Amino acid sequence: MPEKDVSALETLLKSKEFLYHTNLDRKTADLVFDGRTLKALYELMGRNSVEYIDFPISSGKESVVFKAFSKGKPVVIKVYKLSTLRFANIWKYIEGDYRFSRERIDRSNIVNIWAKKEFTNLKQLRKYKIPCPRPIAFHKNLLLMSYVGTKYAPAPMIKDVKIDFQAIYEQVVEDLTIMFSKAKLVHADMSEYNLLYHRRKAYFVDVGQAVAKDHPAADYFLERDVRNLVRFFSSKGVKCDLESLLKKIRGNPAPE
Repeated sequence: MPEKDVSALETLLKSKEFLYHTNLDRKTADLVFDGRTLKALYELMGRNSVEYIDFPISSGKESVVFKAFSKGKPVVIKVYKLSTLRFANIWKYIEGDYRFSRERIDRSNIVNIWAKKEFTNLKQLRKYKIPCPRPIAFHKNLLLMSYVGTKYAPAPMIKDVKIDFQAIYEQVVEDLTIMFSKAKLVHADMSEYNLLYHRRKAYFVDVGQAVAKDHPAADYFLERDVRNLVRFFSSKGVKCDLESLLKKIRGNPAPE
């Protein structure tokens, strides 16, 4: 990788122009773009024909999501923060998941495994036609996936729009049932913050923590997911209850 490219990006990151249209302060930018991430970013961009990074779509404690362009089309690059993604916070979602039982997992590479895990989970959801971003590639602490939104703006969270919540609730329940019974996964962080509204559908996002349904804590995670859904959709006037919804998703519908 040419040194001048790294220097050019470092100069851009330090410039006021880069931060002008973002919600990233200087400290956050430094945490996201450390030397290892800069190197990985250039490698990912080169391998996948990513021309440029446009702007941050969202920023959280453990990752920042950027809109970018590849071959003239919008894509998304998710950067998992090496400095703030804690081993203890994510180990519980990896330990016990048979899909990663052969991976060497320690503090030095767990963030890279996390990126691979979200890529794997998205691929599994897409296999069963559950609305979610299309995974394109992962590299170290980076995930490249399709962009969900319009040319004007990224898709909003369902909590931020006025929609037919009854219809969206029914769709989410159906997709969660498919996710559990066919994809054999539990989201493990389901809430109104991880559902985007696009083309009259709810799109599942942030699925890095999703676990196989035979994970030791799968039942606990599923019940937590359903509690969050019942809380949110009930607040929007949708009639739903925890026990009936759990039975439906597990394949044991309540008697009529």
